[in-house]
Amino acid sequence: MDADQNRPETIDAILERVRTEVEAVDQAEQQSRQLRRQGGLGSVPMIVEPDDSEVIPLGRPFYTIEEFAALDEDAFLRNAYRVVLGREMDGVGGSYYLPALRSGHIGVVRVLSALRRSTEGKERGVKIRWLMPAAILDRLAGLPVVGKFFAPFMNFLVRSQTNRRLATVAQRHVELISSVNTSLSAIRKNQAHVDMRMDITERDAADSRDFSLSAREDAAKALSEIKATRQLIVEESLQLRRLIDEARAVLPEKPAIQESVEALDDHTLDSLYVAFENRFRGSTVEIGKRSERYLPIFKQTAPVAAGGVVLDIGCGRGEWLSLLRKNNIATRGVDLNVSMVAEARALGLDVLDGDAIAYLRSLPENSLAAVTGFHIVEHLAFKDLVTLFDEARRALMPGGIVLFETPNPENLVVGACTFNYDPTHNKPLPPDLLRFIAEARGYGETRIIRGEADCDLSQAETGFAPGEVNDWFRQPPDYAVYAQKPVDSGQN
Repeated sequence: MDADQNRPETIDAILERVRTEVEAVDQAEQQSRQLRRQGGLGSVPMIVEPDDSEVIPLGRPFYTIEEFAALDEDAFLRNAYRVVLGREMDGVGGSYYLPALRSGHIGVVRVLSALRRSTEGKERGVKIRWLMPAAILDRLAGLPVVGKFFAPFMNFLVRSQTNRRLATVAQRHVELISSVNTSLSAIRKNQAHVDMRMDITERDAADSRDFSLSAREDAAKALSEIKATRQLIVEESLQLRRLIDEARAVLPEKPAIQESVEALDDHTLDSLYVAFENRFRGSTVEIGKRSERYLPIFKQTAPVAAGGVVLDIGCGRGEWLSLLRKNNIATRGVDLNVSMVAEARALGLDVLDGDAIAYLRSLPENSLAAVTGFHIVEHLAFKDLVTLFDEARRALMPGGIVLFETPNPENLVVGACTFNYDPTHNKPLPPDLLRFIAEARGYGETRIIRGEADCDLSQAETGFAPGEVNDWFRQPPDYAVYAQKPVDSGQN
């Protein structure tokens, strides 16, 4: 546990942590901006203006002049038409009665009397208390001579109606002010809540930003250390090259010494190849994700499920071995590159330093559940490639499998360009060639895995049948050959 805690983070882990923190900061700032755009007012009740058209209900036994007189001119006419005539106000009411009421030429009594005495009013027979006496009084007040005697009574009636109307308007204003105050109170409460949320969000964003800046600084320091380390490796490699050349010149030609010098010479470019893998192959996280599609095949392979060991040749940085270990599959790896072996061992993986074919030859028959290799077979000469299939078959248990992934030359970009990025590649291997070698060397079931669908062994291969030139550019950049040692195999 202490060793794991003290182990330095890899550059992939540092960069992944930086990306996570930057995304968290961006998300917090986006939430803050969204709150500002929304205004943060939440749900505020709207002020509803009273609807005067509904003040006087229909269907009552009788009405009074006062309740009509308490309304303004427009509301009075709408209610008078609805109550007395049983319908909405027409053009006459809007064009004649309404202007006359507003100018003071006629009053409420005269309009109600006219509507009540109309044909529609007589048919409905709505009762309005004291309407007839008030109408007579209104008519007498308009006569030239005797009108001056009745005018004071009508003026009193008009003033009473005006006072009632003013009282009604005042009451509505009070209700409106109360409604406004209620809405403003709700606005203040919601605004205070939003302000608090925005303060919390801004504090969290500031904390995340500080942490992100710290992570970026850590990443910058790590990158700086890597750059310095790379320079140191270059200098040490040059020095090692000079020492090897001097050793060849002065040491006696003894086989043991010569072998040691040659072995040392073979590993002078190991660190450079690790840097090549990081640049052109991808990070360990990316390679691990691309390899996940093969897991179902191994989980349903009987020798693997029974606890047999999966040997990964050319295991590199241990991406595939780590994925298998997470899924409780027994693993072992072998690689010639001592730098990659050291990196894989740092992850706690069982990895050996050596030649894969030589290691296979050292194993007993029927001792492995599976043999895998990712981007290995394209490095081998043809004779060594055939030997790899033979030695793997010998070491496999009956029902064991091989799975070798390699660049796909059916994709013309890969075959013509990116395959040549790696100077240690031998030649591209078309899928049918690898299938032929597996079948010719005694394997039973074989399959070419181009896409994820081909990992379902219960389904037929998707295959490749190009219909046009563009099909040669749409193929996946990698493919894998799958082959199984016959279950009833009694010979090697």
